[in-house]
Order: sequence, then structure tokens, then C-alpha cells
Amino acid sequence: MQVKDVMTTGIACVDSRSSAADAAKKMKDQNVGTVLVVDENQVKGLVTDRAIVTKVVAEQQNPKDVPVGNVMTKQVVGCRESDDILEAVKTMGDMKVRRLPVVNDRDQLVGVVSLADIAQEMRPAMDSMFDEITKATK
Repeated sequence: MQVKDVMTTGIACVDSRSSAADAAKKMKDQNVGTVLVVDENQVKGLVTDRAIVTKVVAEQQNPKDVPVGNVMTKQVVGCRESDDILEAVKTMGDMKVRRLPVVNDRDQLVGVVSLADIAQEMRPAMDSMFDEITKATK
């Protein structure tokens, strides 16, 4: 199975000058925990709800005054939509991340894949495997 089969295509994006409050609003509106930071059609980073809480709110800064460029993760690891999902999982494990931006063969951003996306897709197969193991032990 390929990444394109499980990725989320509704990408939440802001630019690096957007405030942390703007990013949080986008997260709320799109029911996501991460937004990509895109400037001039290039992914420059990503910001998570956790980053806003720990780097802005916990530091008693006003989220309206803090640009996401100041709190975003700048070293973004991604994958291609044609990559196998097990390859994506390996990349996530190696890089200790839970989400990967996804690009097509023209290096255009087309989605985001998360561990949750992959786990949801793999759950029926895992359930079936556990059922077979359980039957075999009886």
C-alpha cells in the first residue's frame, strides 16, 4: 500500500508571519494538531498544538504577537505519495516524528500522512491477525 492511499489531503497551512493564534484557529477549524508553514509554495516548517502550548502559552506570551516562524519545527522530513507506507513508518521511527508532509513526483505538496492515518488503515489487518493467533492458541 502506498502513502497516497492513506494520507490526508486537506492540508492546513499558514505562512511564517502568521501568528500562533492564527495557527491555533486553523487547527481548531480543521480539527488537526499540526499546520504546515508554507512560504512561496515551499514548506518551511510545521507547528504543532504542543509547540504553541509549550513555547508560547507556557512562556506567558500572547499568541497573537508570536509569529509561527518563531516556534515552528524547521527541519521537516517528508515522503513521496508513491512511497510504501512501511517505508513512511520507518522514516517516522528513524526521525522520531508522527507526521510527514507528502509530495508528488513534481515535488508539490499534496498531503500529510500521520501514524494515526496508517494505524487506522492497518487496524482491520491487525485485528484479523490477532483473531487468527487467538484461534490457534485455543
